[in-house]
Amino acid sequence: MKNYLKKQNLTTYLILSFFISVFVVQIFYLSIINPISFELMSMANINNESPPRHFSVVLKDPEQKICLILFIWSMFIGLFNFFILNSEFDDLKNDINIEKILSEEPIDISNSSTDFFKVLIENKLDGFQIDLTFIKYISWAIPSIGFIGTVRGIGEALSKAAEAIDGNITGMTSSLGVAFNSTFVALLLSIFLMMFIVRLEHKQDNLIILLRSKLLKT
Repeated sequence: MKNYLKKQNLTTYLILSFFISVFVVQIFYLSIINPISFELMSMANINNESPPRHFSVVLKDPEQKICLILFIWSMFIGLFNFFILNSEFDDLKNDINIEKILSEEPIDISNSSTDFFKVLIENKLDGFQIDLTFIKYISWAIPSIGFIGTVRGIGEALSKAAEAIDGNITGMTSSLGVAFNSTFVALLLSIFLMMFIVRLEHKQDNLIILLRSKLLKT
């Protein structure tokens, strides 16, 4: 595992983890969400009442499905970075492979100056920011997709206003459910994702502090 979790394998890991995320969510929907939500929505339509607030009804729409796929994918990417950070942290504590932690190019740290170390550490810090760029983009994309579901649901609800006036409220309440459920799920997932990102940044900061304490001693 440790031999595979290297930044050289990041592209392969991204592709593989994406397909795993899609597969897991698809199986979850086909086996649990779709059958239960279909039954509940059918009963609500027959009884002309609002659909129940069941978790399958909350998650049944495509926007929530996409948000779940992106969330699981970003967690895979974050765990990849987290394992690399843990490995580098352990190596640094034991004074092992410090050269590889600082740079992909071979360097001689025994004959390097303090200014040179400062440059390498700053480059390492910049690299950490780049590593989190894609996850941060997903943390922004998830609420945006949820808002798309909100706009779609409200639009559908307005188109079914005439049915609601005639007494059939199921269509309108179902569409409003799409609007609010998509935003609810997206915001909830983004909260957990941002908490994970903060944890990653905390780990990165600790590594930088340890590097400075070991290499910038006065």
